[in-house]
Amino acid sequence: MPRQWALAAAFQVLAVFGVLACGVDAALVRLVHSSLPPAWNDFFGAVSEIANATVLSVATLCAYGGSRVAQAWPATRRWLPWLGHVKQTSLLMLLTLLIGGIITLTLKHVVARARPSMLIELGYYGFAAPFAGAPFNSFPSSHAFTAFAAGCVLASALPTWRRPLLVLAAIPGICRVLTLEHFPSDVLASASIASGCVRFLAPRLRGPFSRNRT
Repeated sequence: MPRQWALAAAFQVLAVFGVLACGVDAALVRLVHSSLPPAWNDFFGAVSEIANATVLSVATLCAYGGSRVAQAWPATRRWLPWLGHVKQTSLLMLLTLLIGGIITLTLKHVVARARPSMLIELGYYGFAAPFAGAPFNSFPSSHAFTAFAAGCVLASALPTWRRPLLVLAAIPGICRVLTLEHFPSDVLASASIASGCVRFLAPRLRGPFSRNRT
């Protein structure tokens, strides 16, 4: 399993950088800029703000703490047997947001990719020196990572809802492209980071939780 996970993660990373190398990003951003009326920016920007890492982290922390407290009461454990599942899922969410968030933030500063606004306003499509700061912090997208982290974790917990959950997770990332905040490959990279974290963490958390229930 670890070897298969590593190969899948490597393939995703290569695919993202393949898109970068082909210059597809620039063409798509120019197409969005020429086709989409500026009046839509506020709407798409508001939709993308749904993927707020702080709000999601606080809500997940409350769910984790509440499930732990509730499980301390035998009557609650008997009447609400799904509390253990909530605790496991919320812990997976917290760890994914923490580890993936660190990876995303590190890449933002190290890669130092120019935002699409630099391409539209100045014709610049490229990178700066590491830690150059805004607007050289496009890759990857933090909003898209947060959305895909939530989608992948919930899809892991509710496999029958996997497809609709991942479709919903993609919406904030698409909106970040439509508002010219990110390139498509920024969003793809975020999806890869979120998916990779969940694939790595989920099997390792299921083992301890399974043993605790026996």
